[in-house]
Amino acid sequence: MKPRASSLFVSTGLLVLAFALTAGDTARAAAQLNTTIAADDVVTLVRRLEAGRPCSTALGFPADRVFPDGTKESFTVPVGKALVITDLEGEITRNPSVGWPVGAVGYLTATLTGATANQMLRARTAITADAADAGIATLNLHLQSGVIADSGAVVCLRALVTTANFSGIANVGADVRLHGYLIPR
Repeated sequence: MKPRASSLFVSTGLLVLAFALTAGDTARAAAQLNTTIAADDVVTLVRRLEAGRPCSTALGFPADRVFPDGTKESFTVPVGKALVITDLEGEITRNPSVGWPVGAVGYLTATLTGATANQMLRARTAITADAADAGIATLNLHLQSGVIADSGAVVCLRALVTTANFSGIANVGADVRLHGYLIPR
């Protein structure tokens, strides 16, 4: 009888090969990306302090672009570009009319409006005893590959707190940030 390689050995070898090829492609793509993103295409968005257009009440607060000199302007993904969002970070605060029981889940949601459908990017965290006492929860989400918003899209921010028995609106903190970059479309 001829000895045969076990299926586990063959599967493991193929898996290692797949990871090696993926890691190499990812490293090459990342190196290319780092050399092709112009400083003007790096985007930081922050929560606009007043609600309203272009976001509906259901979608929350619009996001403004912050430039390196600190100036802000209303942001819409430019024509011929797409926005790749890589990070969502910030805090949500307690709405006085909504309870924050320990064990609830807090959500910070960025809705990317689109021509055909809206996309949602959501960071979440457990409401701990410290968060419940302070009335504030910090959230942070990093996406390795990013989420893409097409030309003409705007970003709207809202916050929720939920348990198995209820869902209530929380306040979007004043220092919510999204990070990303623009690419040609």
